Amino acid sequence: MKSHLTFFCIALVCLPLAMQAQKAPAASEKPLARVLQQTIVPSQLEPDDKTKKQAKEALKGKYNQWLSEVRYVKMAALIWEPLQQQYVKEKNINVAPNEITSFFDYAKKARDLQKNQLQQNLQQLNSQMQSGQLNAQQKQQAEALKKQMQGAVEQLSKPLPEPNQQEKDLAQRTVQVWKFDQSLYKQYGGTVVMKQANPFEPIGAYKKYLEDREKSKSFEIFDAAYKKNFWKMFDVPKEAVVVPPNKVDFSKPWWILMVEQAQLMKK
Repeated sequence: MKSHLTFFCIALVCLPLAMQAQKAPAASEKPLARVLQQTIVPSQLEPDDKTKKQAKEALKGKYNQWLSEVRYVKMAALIWEPLQQQYVKEKNINVAPNEITSFFDYAKKARDLQKNQLQQNLQQLNSQMQSGQLNAQQKQQAEALKKQMQGAVEQLSKPLPEPNQQEKDLAQRTVQVWKFDQSLYKQYGGTVVMKQANPFEPIGAYKKYLEDREKSKSFEIFDAAYKKNFWKMFDVPKEAVVVPPNKVDFSKPWWILMVEQAQLMKK
Protein backbone atom coordinates (compact mmCIF):
# COMPACT_ATOMS: atom_id res chain seq x y z
CA MET A 1 0.00 0.00 0.00
CA LYS A 2 1.47 3.37 -0.99
CA SER A 3 0.50 5.11 2.23
CA HIS A 4 2.28 2.47 4.27
CA LEU A 5 5.50 2.84 2.31
CA THR A 6 5.38 6.62 2.28
CA PHE A 7 4.70 6.79 6.00
CA PHE A 8 7.69 4.69 6.96
CA CYS A 9 9.96 6.63 4.67
CA ILE A 10 8.87 9.79 6.44
CA ALA A 11 8.58 8.56 10.00
CA LEU A 12 11.29 5.93 10.36
CA VAL A 13 14.12 6.48 7.91
CA CYS A 14 14.13 10.03 6.53
CA LEU A 15 14.43 13.08 8.75
CA PRO A 16 10.95 13.10 10.26
CA LEU A 17 8.28 15.16 8.60
CA ALA A 18 6.76 15.68 12.00
CA MET A 19 9.86 17.60 13.10
CA GLN A 20 9.58 20.16 10.31
CA ALA A 21 8.11 23.58 10.98
CA GLN A 22 4.33 23.48 11.28
CA LYS A 23 1.73 26.16 10.65
CA ALA A 24 0.29 27.54 13.86
CA PRO A 25 -3.18 25.98 14.20
CA ALA A 26 -6.09 28.38 14.18
CA ALA A 27 -7.91 28.56 17.50
CA SER A 28 -11.22 27.83 15.77
CA GLU A 29 -10.07 24.59 14.13
CA LYS A 30 -11.65 21.38 15.35
CA PRO A 31 -8.97 18.90 16.52
CA LEU A 32 -8.65 15.69 14.52
CA ALA A 33 -6.39 13.97 17.03
CA ARG A 34 -4.28 14.43 20.15
CA VAL A 35 -0.81 13.07 20.94
CA LEU A 36 0.95 13.66 24.27
CA GLN A 37 -1.34 16.59 25.08
CA GLN A 38 -0.73 18.24 21.69
CA THR A 39 -3.68 18.55 19.34
CA ILE A 40 -3.52 17.94 15.59
CA VAL A 41 -5.79 20.10 13.41
CA PRO A 42 -6.54 20.08 9.66
CA SER A 43 -4.23 22.97 8.72
CA GLN A 44 -1.21 21.00 10.00
CA LEU A 45 -1.87 18.27 7.43
CA GLU A 46 -2.00 20.48 4.34
CA PRO A 47 0.79 20.53 1.72
CA ASP A 48 1.99 23.99 0.74
CA ASP A 49 0.25 25.80 -2.12
CA LYS A 50 3.11 25.25 -4.57
CA THR A 51 3.07 21.48 -3.99
CA LYS A 52 -0.70 21.38 -4.36
CA LYS A 53 -0.56 23.28 -7.64
CA GLN A 54 2.13 20.99 -9.07
CA ALA A 55 0.23 17.88 -7.96
CA LYS A 56 -3.06 19.12 -9.42
CA GLU A 57 -1.39 19.70 -12.80
CA ALA A 58 0.41 16.35 -12.79
CA LEU A 59 -2.29 14.09 -11.30
CA LYS A 60 -5.41 15.69 -12.74
CA GLY A 61 -8.29 13.31 -11.87
CA LYS A 62 -6.29 11.58 -9.13
CA TYR A 63 -5.48 14.79 -7.28
CA ASN A 64 -8.13 14.39 -4.57
CA GLN A 65 -6.99 10.84 -3.86
CA TRP A 66 -3.40 12.07 -3.59
CA LEU A 67 -4.39 14.89 -1.25
CA SER A 68 -6.25 12.52 1.07
CA GLU A 69 -3.25 10.20 1.08
CA VAL A 70 -0.88 13.04 1.98
CA ARG A 71 -3.11 14.09 4.86
CA TYR A 72 -3.36 10.56 6.24
CA VAL A 73 0.41 10.11 6.03
CA LYS A 74 1.08 13.46 7.70
CA MET A 75 -1.33 12.60 10.49
CA ALA A 76 0.43 9.28 11.05
CA ALA A 77 3.84 10.96 11.13
CA LEU A 78 2.68 13.60 13.62
CA ILE A 79 1.44 10.85 15.93
CA TRP A 80 4.24 8.35 15.41
CA GLU A 81 7.25 10.63 15.85
CA PRO A 82 6.46 11.94 19.38
CA LEU A 83 5.53 8.44 20.56
CA GLN A 84 8.70 6.96 19.11
CA GLN A 85 10.85 9.62 20.75
CA GLN A 86 9.02 9.12 24.04
CA TYR A 87 9.91 5.41 23.93
CA VAL A 88 13.53 6.24 23.06
CA LYS A 89 13.75 8.44 26.18
CA GLU A 90 11.97 5.93 28.41
CA LYS A 91 14.35 3.14 27.36
CA ASN A 92 17.40 5.44 27.43
CA ILE A 93 18.27 4.58 23.82
CA ASN A 94 21.36 6.53 22.82
CA VAL A 95 23.66 6.53 19.79
CA ALA A 96 27.38 6.68 20.53
CA PRO A 97 29.84 8.40 18.16
CA ASN A 98 31.60 5.09 17.44
CA GLU A 99 28.29 3.61 16.26
CA ILE A 100 27.98 6.37 13.66
CA THR A 101 31.59 5.78 12.61
CA SER A 102 30.85 2.05 12.31
CA PHE A 103 27.80 2.80 10.15
CA PHE A 104 29.96 4.63 7.62
CA ASP A 105 32.66 1.93 7.81
CA TYR A 106 30.13 -0.73 6.83
CA ALA A 107 28.65 1.51 4.15
CA LYS A 108 32.14 1.63 2.63
CA LYS A 109 32.50 -2.16 2.92
CA ALA A 110 29.15 -2.62 1.20
CA ARG A 111 30.31 -0.27 -1.57
CA ASP A 112 33.53 -2.24 -2.04
CA LEU A 113 31.59 -5.51 -2.20
CA GLN A 114 29.29 -4.03 -4.83
CA LYS A 115 32.28 -2.89 -6.88
CA ASN A 116 33.90 -6.33 -6.66
CA GLN A 117 30.69 -8.02 -7.75
CA LEU A 118 30.37 -5.68 -10.71
CA GLN A 119 33.96 -6.41 -11.74
CA GLN A 120 33.22 -10.16 -11.67
CA ASN A 121 30.09 -9.60 -13.73
CA LEU A 122 32.13 -7.59 -16.23
CA GLN A 123 34.61 -10.44 -16.60
CA GLN A 124 31.76 -12.86 -17.28
CA LEU A 125 30.22 -10.46 -19.79
CA ASN A 126 33.54 -10.05 -21.59
CA SER A 127 33.87 -13.83 -21.82
CA GLN A 128 30.41 -14.08 -23.36
CA MET A 129 31.20 -11.32 -25.85
CA GLN A 130 34.43 -13.04 -26.90
CA SER A 131 32.81 -16.46 -27.23
CA GLY A 132 31.45 -15.73 -30.71
CA GLN A 133 28.03 -17.06 -29.73
CA LEU A 134 26.18 -13.73 -29.64
CA ASN A 135 24.18 -12.47 -32.62
CA ALA A 136 24.29 -8.84 -33.74
CA GLN A 137 21.42 -7.73 -31.51
CA GLN A 138 22.85 -9.52 -28.48
CA LYS A 139 26.26 -7.93 -29.10
CA GLN A 140 24.69 -4.49 -29.22
CA GLN A 141 22.86 -5.14 -25.94
CA ALA A 142 26.03 -6.53 -24.36
CA GLU A 143 28.03 -3.47 -25.39
CA ALA A 144 25.45 -1.16 -23.83
CA LEU A 145 25.42 -3.21 -20.64
CA LYS A 146 29.21 -3.27 -20.53
CA LYS A 147 29.34 0.51 -20.81
CA GLN A 148 26.87 0.89 -17.95
CA MET A 149 28.78 -1.53 -15.73
CA GLN A 150 32.13 0.13 -16.47
CA GLY A 151 30.63 3.49 -15.53
CA ALA A 152 29.32 2.07 -12.27
CA VAL A 153 32.71 0.53 -11.42
CA GLU A 154 34.39 3.85 -12.17
CA GLN A 155 32.02 5.68 -9.84
CA LEU A 156 32.47 3.10 -7.07
CA SER A 157 36.24 3.36 -7.40
CA LYS A 158 36.28 7.04 -6.53
CA PRO A 159 37.23 7.81 -2.91
CA LEU A 160 34.37 8.87 -0.71
CA PRO A 161 34.52 12.34 0.85
CA GLU A 162 34.15 12.73 4.59
CA PRO A 163 30.47 12.58 5.64
CA ASN A 164 28.82 15.98 5.91
CA GLN A 165 26.55 16.93 8.80
CA GLN A 166 23.37 15.94 6.99
CA GLU A 167 24.79 12.48 6.31
CA LYS A 168 25.90 12.16 9.93
CA ASP A 169 22.41 13.13 11.09
CA LEU A 170 20.87 10.51 8.80
CA ALA A 171 23.32 7.89 10.09
CA GLN A 172 22.47 8.82 13.68
CA ARG A 173 18.78 8.52 12.88
CA THR A 174 19.24 5.15 11.17
CA VAL A 175 21.14 3.72 14.15
CA GLN A 176 18.56 5.10 16.57
CA VAL A 177 15.69 3.57 14.59
CA TRP A 178 17.45 0.19 14.52
CA LYS A 179 17.91 0.30 18.32
CA PHE A 180 14.25 1.29 18.68
CA ASP A 181 13.21 -1.64 16.48
CA GLN A 182 15.47 -4.04 18.41
CA SER A 183 14.02 -2.98 21.76
CA LEU A 184 10.43 -2.95 20.55
CA TYR A 185 10.73 -6.41 18.97
CA LYS A 186 12.24 -7.81 22.17
CA GLN A 187 9.29 -6.41 24.12
CA TYR A 188 6.41 -7.24 21.77
CA GLY A 189 7.56 -9.74 19.13
CA GLY A 190 5.11 -10.01 16.25
CA THR A 191 5.38 -10.05 12.47
CA VAL A 192 8.56 -8.76 10.82
CA VAL A 193 8.61 -7.80 7.15
CA MET A 194 11.46 -7.21 4.72
CA LYS A 195 11.78 -3.76 3.17
CA GLN A 196 14.39 -2.33 0.85
CA ALA A 197 15.36 0.25 3.46
CA ASN A 198 15.03 -2.14 6.40
CA PRO A 199 15.20 -5.94 6.03
CA PHE A 200 13.80 -6.44 9.55
CA GLU A 201 10.88 -4.06 10.07
CA PRO A 202 8.91 -5.18 13.15
CA ILE A 203 5.52 -3.99 11.98
CA GLY A 204 3.73 -6.31 14.41
CA ALA A 205 5.60 -4.74 17.32
CA TYR A 206 4.80 -1.25 16.03
CA LYS A 207 1.09 -2.03 16.12
CA LYS A 208 1.17 -3.60 19.60
CA TYR A 209 3.13 -0.63 20.93
CA LEU A 210 0.60 1.81 19.48
CA GLU A 211 -2.31 -0.18 20.86
CA ASP A 212 -0.75 0.09 24.32
CA ARG A 213 -0.21 3.82 23.87
CA GLU A 214 -3.80 4.30 22.75
CA LYS A 215 -5.08 2.41 25.81
CA SER A 216 -2.94 4.60 28.08
CA LYS A 217 -4.40 7.72 26.39
CA SER A 218 -1.02 8.81 25.05
CA PHE A 219 -2.85 9.54 21.80
CA GLU A 220 -6.39 9.60 20.52
CA ILE A 221 -7.77 10.06 17.00
CA PHE A 222 -11.17 11.72 17.01
CA ASP A 223 -11.94 11.60 13.28
CA ALA A 224 -13.24 8.18 12.16
CA ALA A 225 -11.73 8.28 8.65
CA TYR A 226 -8.30 9.30 9.91
CA LYS A 227 -8.44 6.66 12.64
CA LYS A 228 -9.33 3.92 10.15
CA ASN A 229 -6.52 4.87 7.77
CA PHE A 230 -4.00 5.26 10.61
CA TRP A 231 -4.45 1.66 11.74
CA LYS A 232 -4.41 0.38 8.16
CA MET A 233 -0.80 1.56 7.94
CA PHE A 234 0.14 -0.98 10.59
CA ASP A 235 -1.51 -3.97 8.94
CA VAL A 236 0.86 -6.35 7.17
CA PRO A 237 0.51 -5.52 3.45
CA LYS A 238 -0.59 -8.43 1.24
CA GLU A 239 2.47 -7.98 -0.97
CA ALA A 240 4.90 -7.84 1.97
CA VAL A 241 7.74 -10.34 2.32
CA VAL A 242 7.29 -11.75 5.82
CA VAL A 243 10.50 -12.82 7.54
CA PRO A 244 10.16 -16.27 9.21
CA PRO A 245 10.55 -15.95 13.00
CA ASN A 246 13.67 -18.14 13.01
CA LYS A 247 15.31 -15.78 10.47
CA VAL A 248 14.65 -12.57 12.39
CA ASP A 249 18.00 -11.32 13.69
CA PHE A 250 18.42 -8.24 15.86
CA SER A 251 21.75 -9.40 17.28
CA LYS A 252 23.54 -6.82 15.10
CA PRO A 253 22.39 -3.88 12.97
CA TRP A 254 21.07 -5.04 9.60
CA TRP A 255 23.78 -3.16 7.65
CA ILE A 256 26.45 -5.19 9.47
CA LEU A 257 24.58 -8.47 8.95
CA MET A 258 24.21 -7.79 5.22
CA VAL A 259 27.93 -7.12 4.76
CA GLU A 260 28.89 -10.19 6.79
CA GLN A 261 26.51 -12.37 4.78
CA ALA A 262 27.92 -11.05 1.50
CA GLN A 263 31.47 -11.69 2.72
CA LEU A 264 30.59 -15.28 3.63
CA MET A 265 29.06 -15.87 0.19
CA LYS A 266 32.33 -14.81 -1.43
CA LYS A 267 34.32 -17.46 0.42
